[in-house]
Amino acid sequence: MIDIIYRYDPDLKTVDTKPATSAEAKALLENGNEIFSHILDPDANGNLPATRIVSVTSGSLGVLGTFEAGVKHLPFAIVVGCADARVPIELIFGQGANDLFVLRVAGNVLGEEILGSVDYALNNLAGSIRLIVVLGHSGCGAVTAATDAFLDPANYLALAAHHHLRSIVNHIFPAVRVAFEALITSHGASSRFKPGFRSALIEMSVSVNAAMVASTLRDQVLNTGVEGVEVVYGIYDIEDRHVGLPIYDSADKRGHILLDPPADGAAYLSQASLLARSPRITRLLEDRAE
Repeated sequence: MIDIIYRYDPDLKTVDTKPATSAEAKALLENGNEIFSHILDPDANGNLPATRIVSVTSGSLGVLGTFEAGVKHLPFAIVVGCADARVPIELIFGQGANDLFVLRVAGNVLGEEILGSVDYALNNLAGSIRLIVVLGHSGCGAVTAATDAFLDPANYLALAAHHHLRSIVNHIFPAVRVAFEALITSHGASSRFKPGFRSALIEMSVSVNAAMVASTLRDQVLNTGVEGVEVVYGIYDIEDRHVGLPIYDSADKRGHILLDPPADGAAYLSQASLLARSPRITRLLEDRAE
């Protein structure tokens, strides 16, 4: 049995320190995910660890203790993630209350409400915000719906009576198009008929979509004039619990870190081509158990 514990000890004088730079914030999230991803790994004796502890202060819990003067809103990172219940964002990054300003929506797309919330955080929480993270995840249902509608327009027509759902799918279409073209270019037109083409396209589209959202938010940060805030993205692999680009094999460090979004259109195409030729996508194309 493994216990995951958020611990507040009123007898200890704990200081709720926050990262001073975007690099520190990024490293904190990556290290937290590294610990979480290995939560089921046995120790040297073959035993599972008994506990995983995340320490919190009374202020972060909304409790006015002896050592905290009040409850201040001090998240160090904005996370735009998917609404999927299998993606517990604070847990994934090993963070507690008042650490992350979390915005969740299907497909981690950018509607007016999400953009407005990011703008609010940048303008009102600039003293603590150091990083914006766009977090996609493997097997995303929203990206799957967009992929299926792209591959078969009849699936899109089925969304005619669901305006809001169709809006989410529309946001994701550009990423699917980029991923589709990269697959065809890298593996040939006949790859469209390979047994795992749909699965490969979904997983590629998840990564491209997150990168596109991160690029948009990077532009928003520049437009606000807020300094010292970086934008990164990553994909949470539901099966192995790592955040990075799970399209890559486990030995590739890009599968385990938060990444900068491509700088321009040419960089998007270059990255999509790289993803299309990755070992995992190549295997997915040939997978007959789709």
